[in-house]
Amino acid sequence: MSEQSPKTKLLKTASGWFRRNTAKTVIILVSLAILAVIMVIPKRNRDVPSAEAPPVNVTVMTVTAEPEIVDTFDLPAVVEPNRIVTVSAEVAGRIEHIPLKKGNLVHAGDLLIRLNEDLLRPEFEGAEAQFKRDQIEYERVANLVKEKVSPPRDLDNATSQLAISKARLAEVRARLERTSILAPGAGLLNNLLVEEGEYVQVGAPLAELVDTDMVKVVVEVPERDITYFAIGQKAEVFTDTRGQEKSLTGTITFISKLADQRTRSTRMEVTLDNKEGLFLSGQIVRAHLTRRILLDVIFIPLLAVIPMEECKAVYVVSSSQVQRREVELGVIKGDRVQVKRGLAPGDRLIIAGHRFVSPGQNVKIVLENK
Repeated sequence: MSEQSPKTKLLKTASGWFRRNTAKTVIILVSLAILAVIMVIPKRNRDVPSAEAPPVNVTVMTVTAEPEIVDTFDLPAVVEPNRIVTVSAEVAGRIEHIPLKKGNLVHAGDLLIRLNEDLLRPEFEGAEAQFKRDQIEYERVANLVKEKVSPPRDLDNATSQLAISKARLAEVRARLERTSILAPGAGLLNNLLVEEGEYVQVGAPLAELVDTDMVKVVVEVPERDITYFAIGQKAEVFTDTRGQEKSLTGTITFISKLADQRTRSTRMEVTLDNKEGLFLSGQIVRAHLTRRILLDVIFIPLLAVIPMEECKAVYVVSSSQVQRREVELGVIKGDRVQVKRGLAPGDRLIIAGHRFVSPGQNVKIVLENK
């Protein structure tokens, strides 16, 4: 085999090297090309100032003070009758007659029930006869003592005997009269608990009378509000009658000294004249109560207030810039809230767009409510 020349060996060695490093060579060449392109790209001018954010569009209102606001609130209430009277027997006897029926209206003194008086009538007549006899005897002895025919002690005995018989007659007459059981007051005969022919003992309940000419509207007032009320104040009560709301004005006549331990509310009673029968016992009604009258009050939309971590805040506009004010809130009435501190009449309060602003920011007023 003939020997290869040095030149031939060199060519073969170079060719093998290129074959082995072709991929690396291509990568290096591509990288150099990319670097050259980057170098010719013009540099960004980093000294150009950023564009200023445009002002936020907002709606403002001019804060004003209302001269007088009546602070009211509504509570559910229950109607109760003015009186519920259970009429009972004061003497024993058999029921002879019941002239009325359940549901009848009665007046004071009307006959409700009559008991048989056959046993008491003879006793009354005997006591009456004894009284008349003792009265005659007293007058006879008095004349004898006056003429000094009988000693004074005879007159003393006659006086004592007359007093005893008089008391006995009064006691029997009272029992006889109580066989006619009369209504103690006006009202509705709500229930009859006995029937004719029954024998009743002393103290047995006979009938139930309900007085609804005057009614009590019972309201459970929360603990935080009860201090605003006093006996004699007026209160309005609303009821729905056949789809129409009607109202009557009553007077606060009772405030309990003890709060309910479970609900932390206090019982308050409003007394109403109900001669027209507008309210029924047990009916659920609405009590419209006045806590107080506020003077020179600032009210703003409730949505204008932004809750913060430790306070409540609003935003106002001063010279087209935003200021944040911490506010103290008071009474809420519908969608408005009282501001007790933090705003003054004339302030321009942001009521729309306020959630997109910050203190010191410029704003554009697109609508202003006077």
